Parts: sequence; C-alpha cells; structure tokens
Amino acid sequence: MVSIKENNKKVLYNINLLSLIFVSLCCTTHTQQQIIIEHVEVDTFETKLNTLENAFLIDVRTPAEYKSGHIYGATNIDFNQFENMKITFGNLDRNQPMLIYCAAGGRSTKTVVLMKEMGFKQIYELSSGINGWKAAGKAVSIE
Repeated sequence: MVSIKENNKKVLYNINLLSLIFVSLCCTTHTQQQIIIEHVEVDTFETKLNTLENAFLIDVRTPAEYKSGHIYGATNIDFNQFENMKITFGNLDRNQPMLIYCAAGGRSTKTVVLMKEMGFKQIYELSSGINGWKAAGKAVSIE
C-alpha cells in the first residue's frame, strides 16, 4: 500500500512538471513570430504596398536600371553589390514588412533567400518584377 506522503510527493511532482511545461509553451508562443514569405503577382503586391503599415520597398536592380524607372517610394539596394547589400540589410528592422522586386524576378528571389537567412519576418516579392508591373499598366517613377 502507498503511503499518503509518497502519494503527495507524486502529485506534487506531476503538478510541478505540468507547470513547467505550461510555462515553457506560453513563453515560446509569445516570443516566436510567424515568418511570412510570399511571391505575389502585381495586384497583390500593390495592395501590400498600400496597406501594410511601415512597409519598406526595395528595388534590387542596378542604379542605372533604377534611374530608368522604379516603383514610387522604392529604395535602390543593388543586388550586384552583394556585400554592401548584406551590410545594409543588417541595419534594417527584421520585423518591418519588406517588399522586394527586380526586373523579372531572378535577383529578387535570391534576395528573399538572403533576407530569410538574416531573420526577416515578412517578405513579399513581386514575382514578375518591374517588367510585370509595367505590363499591368502600373505607374513608374523617374526621380
């Protein structure tokens, strides 16, 4: 027969164990943020650009391509200057929504991989690039 003292120890042990598991789950749930990486078409990209709070728009084409026409408000961070790109990304807020595009989707896809590795949480890539943007009749800026 099990004594009351031994039974109480088992109950107390189980309560402590369950409490520890509960606290661990609560803490990890609150500190982890869902990672969102989406390759989107023109209309969805435009909607994200206009509705996401504090979104940062990045054009990863060369400066010459950028000057020939870009989406209004974009910051040019040249993919071909890869080390400079990494340094610049290192200074950005990882929780800020990022919208990325290039000419047709090749460089921006590679940029998304880099940003994911660097810990960015929200990345939206214009899958057809600025070429798709222009083909859809969207405005470009030459500033």
